[in-house]
Amino acid sequence: MSGRDVQEYVPSGPLLVGPDALTGLARVDTLIFDVDGVVMDVTNSIRIVGCNAVRVYLTRILSWPDDGPFVEPKEIELYKLADGFNDDWEIAGINVLTYLVKAELTGSREVALLRRAKPTIAELAGAARESRGGVPFVRRTVLDLLDGEARERVLSQWDYKKIVQVFQEIYAGEDHCYAFYGYHPQHVHQPGRIALDRPLIRRESIPKSLTKFGVYSGRTWEETKAALEMAGIADLFRRERVIVVDDGMLKPDPRGLATLVQRMDSAAAVFIGDMPDDREAVRRYRAGRTEAEPEIFDCLVLSGPLGGRCAGEIRAAGADVIASDVNVFMEWWAQEAAPAS
Repeated sequence: MSGRDVQEYVPSGPLLVGPDALTGLARVDTLIFDVDGVVMDVTNSIRIVGCNAVRVYLTRILSWPDDGPFVEPKEIELYKLADGFNDDWEIAGINVLTYLVKAELTGSREVALLRRAKPTIAELAGAARESRGGVPFVRRTVLDLLDGEARERVLSQWDYKKIVQVFQEIYAGEDHCYAFYGYHPQHVHQPGRIALDRPLIRRESIPKSLTKFGVYSGRTWEETKAALEMAGIADLFRRERVIVVDDGMLKPDPRGLATLVQRMDSAAAVFIGDMPDDREAVRRYRAGRTEAEPEIFDCLVLSGPLGGRCAGEIRAAGADVIASDVNVFMEWWAQEAAPAS
């Protein structure tokens, strides 16, 4: 992470602004939104789905005993604080792999024993933060604990595509699975946890002086479209102004931001996110930006799953603006930073 000392932030009404951004924000004509934690509150959906996908895969697909929580939301958040863990499917995948490796090492499938066995999820997440190696680092770390034959046994049980399918079925449920992913549920037959998503953004807070809006999200297009519809703002976003996993770009890849500001012919933009990877995408964009390309500022909001417990970590990521939620930022910008008409 590229850090800035918290003391450098300047209180500006209800939020904190980095002094270098104060004048630049007046040039902004474009807002780019993350979805989870910014547009939508996914506290009771995606985080829980990430835990349940591990349990369902191990107990229903591999017939492990279902005798306790395999993963807790706070453990997923430990990964989210590190660079390179934007994809919730991949986090579920490495958590399943970690359990399979530890079961191979201990000869046990007892959940309580495996949760305590080293390396714990907390230890792996901490090492990943230090290495900044993301999901590949964790995958290598756990597989390197096994010799060739044991590794093959584990990998024969680890079906990443099926793990993703289980995740999707839990999230979308029978009502949305086919529309989102093109298949009917095979393993989980219940309402999707998407029904527990709640809008964070208020349409009336969106600055009326702006007409350029984009999205850069790790969701699929169908998931993103559903979120924008639930939030009542789908009409603001044409498909070409939405970059999602279907487009082959995943944060912190800066190409998603570069593509959006190019397509919208932006003078300057703000990317509103809630995770260190959102900040990292902006940092990488800046590192490769030429003078002819538009500036992108970043705002990290505290309304995502990390915000309540990890505000200090979010500040340490060094965003240009830190706000309690997207509405606070937009209302402040319209009043204090928008160019005079």
